[in-house]
Amino acid sequence: MSTQANTVTVLTGCTKGLGLAMATQLTAQPGSLITLSRSVVPALSAAASKGQTHLTQIPVDLGNGQALKTAAQQMREAIGQALTQKPTSVRIIHNAGLVHPVAPADQQTDWDAINMAFNVNITAPIYLNAHFLQATEGAPDRRIMLISSGAGRNGTHGWDVYCATKAAMDRYSQVIDVEKHANTRVSSMAPGVIDTPMQETIRATPLDKFPNRQRFEDMHAQGVLAQAPETARRLLTILQRDDYGQTVIDDVRNHTF
Repeated sequence: MSTQANTVTVLTGCTKGLGLAMATQLTAQPGSLITLSRSVVPALSAAASKGQTHLTQIPVDLGNGQALKTAAQQMREAIGQALTQKPTSVRIIHNAGLVHPVAPADQQTDWDAINMAFNVNITAPIYLNAHFLQATEGAPDRRIMLISSGAGRNGTHGWDVYCATKAAMDRYSQVIDVEKHANTRVSSMAPGVIDTPMQETIRATPLDKFPNRQRFEDMHAQGVLAQAPETARRLLTILQRDDYGQTVIDDVRNHTF
């Protein structure tokens, strides 16, 4: 697949950072874009109005179960409308994520924070994927991308919750792959270390909770963090390639552009 023309893309977590960069780039392309984020982003509506993208923004707190159920139905309706245009491909990108709570294992006592992280990082993707697969049954090309992290593949002091949710994302992607859903490709993609608001949060975390903070401070000071627009471009390029999904547990840094 050499073009993204006439595609349907569902994207979560689009208010800032990598998600906003991906959404902005998608609004410049023909097709339909359905976003699920905490709030509507006026800039996306303005961008979509200038191009050929049909944009549907669904405001939702992905950590709230009842709100997620409502949003999933709205997503299905939007997908159904988009499918009447007979798109060449339907895709869902799970970008929304939380790094908090950050603390050593013996200090992880905030039940609500732990539960919220799991809800946003892995429970919501599992739930939304089920609705996505049901709503797109019969589509000739279905692609699922979960934005994972190297944290899911290597333990990091203070990131027990974050690492656990990203590791779960990797295993979940493998399950989708072995189930062989019709015309479906999946990848759990680590995007590299990007200069986003999440990085600002990481650098503001107290050292006693996150001893590796200095590494991220140094990367920022040295200007070696990847920029969100370029990473977004690379992710969307990978998503449209003919060999997408051949490597289920993947990393954007393994690809050439």
